[in-house]
Amino acid sequence: MNVKCERCGCEDLKYFVQIRGVYQCRRCIQYQGYEGSVLYYDDPVEYEMNYELTDAQKECSKKICELSRNKDVLVHAICGAGKTELVLESIQYAIEHKQKVGIAVARRQVVLQLYERLSKIFNSIKVTRVCEGFTDDCEGHLIICTTHQLFRFHQMFDLLIIDEPDAFPYSSDKTLQGFAKNSVKGHTIYLTATPSDDLLKRVKIKEIEEVRLFRRPHNHDLVIPVCKVIPLYGQFVYLKYWLDKFDESCLIFVPSIKIGNQLSTYLGIPFVYAGYEKLDEFITMFKNNVGSRLICTTVLERGVTFENVQVAVVHTNHPVFNLASLIQISGRVGRSMNYPSGRVLFLCTERKAEVSLCIDLQIQANA
Repeated sequence: MNVKCERCGCEDLKYFVQIRGVYQCRRCIQYQGYEGSVLYYDDPVEYEMNYELTDAQKECSKKICELSRNKDVLVHAICGAGKTELVLESIQYAIEHKQKVGIAVARRQVVLQLYERLSKIFNSIKVTRVCEGFTDDCEGHLIICTTHQLFRFHQMFDLLIIDEPDAFPYSSDKTLQGFAKNSVKGHTIYLTATPSDDLLKRVKIKEIEEVRLFRRPHNHDLVIPVCKVIPLYGQFVYLKYWLDKFDESCLIFVPSIKIGNQLSTYLGIPFVYAGYEKLDEFITMFKNNVGSRLICTTVLERGVTFENVQVAVVHTNHPVFNLASLIQISGRVGRSMNYPSGRVLFLCTERKAEVSLCIDLQIQANA
């Protein structure tokens, strides 16, 4: 017998249960809530930014807009290259041509940050955020949501922009990937600095198009991480010495809540993680206080942008820090036009291959 879930695309019979003669998919049954809707817009759509794109960004933006009309597109751009800015033209074109547009991201914090930016850039249309704590209103001209919320938009989008498709949990969750696939009736744009092997394979066989941008708007090189091999608790001591040498803000990444709590106690610095009750509050405080320090898990490795921040990674050779994660963490530094440089410190108990490859790729991107 063949069955298929219309929401998540599951075809494995073991996930189905028959209720009153109807097969229900247990893989996505936990996702409950009313359907969202995307509105058409009848007037010309303008977007306003308080800065101008570089020539390279303009060229990529035009190419993405043209290609995405007929095919899926991978936008392969380094951290800080302005991936959001590269798809503004595509969003404008789609909405002006009576198409429905959505942006899906992995984490709630990124939804809120994107909403804040895009509601100002597209100030003539209704931009709607759909994520935990914001599900009462799921109707708008432009939907920004977590990938978890895509189940509300079945066969809805003519254009879906997926930001960081290689990020956890989307990258390893077949249910979320099914929601994304079944929410699109047109084409998808994938934005990432660290494309998965699957996306690169699809590019190679010409299933999707690729647009690359390996330079930031300020045209400065990427910051190359410095690696130090030190026993774990020796890393705590070295980190304290390292932090005392500068006054700028610093994000300190740890691989686990246990290590985060230990380091927080040792340094007297706040620690946040994905389930932390005051996560949004501490992120805002960190952004607004120059010279502040914050310990975090990989919850802040992507999506959030800070004006002038340095980065340290404790126990970098821990399995939680894969190659993509290390590239993204390094990419938090030097993004601003006003602060194009900075410091990235990798502290390891041993130097694993991913650490060396991350550093090599950063060097290659600068070539």
